[in-house]
Amino acid sequence: MVKSPTNTSSISNGIHLTTGSLQLLVAAIAPSTRKAYLRSWALFLNFCNSSNFSFSFPCSPILISNFISHLHFQNLSASTITSHISALSYVHKLCSVNDPTHHFVVRKILKGCQQLKKSPDTRMPITKPILLKILSALPETIPDNNNIIILRAIFLLAFHGFFRLGELVVQDKEHVAKVIQRTDLNFVGDQGVQIRLNYFKHMKNNQPVTILLSPSKDVLICPVRALYIYTSNFNHKSGPLFAFKSGAPVSRAFVVSNLKSTLTFNGLNPNLYKGHSFRIGAATEAARLGFSENYIQQLGRWHSNAVQRYIRINSFSL
Repeated sequence: MVKSPTNTSSISNGIHLTTGSLQLLVAAIAPSTRKAYLRSWALFLNFCNSSNFSFSFPCSPILISNFISHLHFQNLSASTITSHISALSYVHKLCSVNDPTHHFVVRKILKGCQQLKKSPDTRMPITKPILLKILSALPETIPDNNNIIILRAIFLLAFHGFFRLGELVVQDKEHVAKVIQRTDLNFVGDQGVQIRLNYFKHMKNNQPVTILLSPSKDVLICPVRALYIYTSNFNHKSGPLFAFKSGAPVSRAFVVSNLKSTLTFNGLNPNLYKGHSFRIGAATEAARLGFSENYIQQLGRWHSNAVQRYIRINSFSL
């Protein structure tokens, strides 16, 4: 999306970016994001061609609005449409031209997509009783004891630490450095375990946070004990915290697949429980115990009222 100086690319006033500047600019976004942006632009250009709309740059708010309408009636979700529009916005900003995606009409049409495409969050919380059932099902559904140790530690850490699954295990190769690393874990005697979280969704000023998990009196659901057993059996010193004996990082697909097996074993619908259900369950359990919404927001590292969507006290029997 950004050409070299020999192709007369410029940001403003005819001043060209040097090769070094272009390299830094490209490095500002992840490779996966670049690929997504390129797909969005290809989709947009294909829309212009197939609809006989003449393409010009900067794009007009009307053209962007019609593109949004096209995507909406192709049954794309509001969040997917917003992602495509973000790609168009990024390039306009990159070229220091007026960003049509911020036009009043465009924002209202996006809002209309959100209103018409609203869908309920059907993910159920994995609360403490369900967590216990899942843990008890591990020996019945997982033949390898090493895998049981891994999954037990992941499930308990996700619940007690309000973690997103993507913070613990890798989605793809590009995600390996973003999950919690072995060096981010530190046992601190009787106090428990410290975990440094270097990347998370609502980071402020790119500042990592350190989470202290205290030992639980109930050894069956103690995350500190589970992590100690895991690190004693898997003694790698670097790379992602959760890795197999071979050194390969534990994948999200592996965790989700085995979570489904334990849910099915317990007669629960696996379609209603996702990786995020541990985080939802943690918020729900904290609310049940009487913690304030503000405190739950701190525990889950939310910087908005999004926590309100995750407290599901009425979704299960107390």
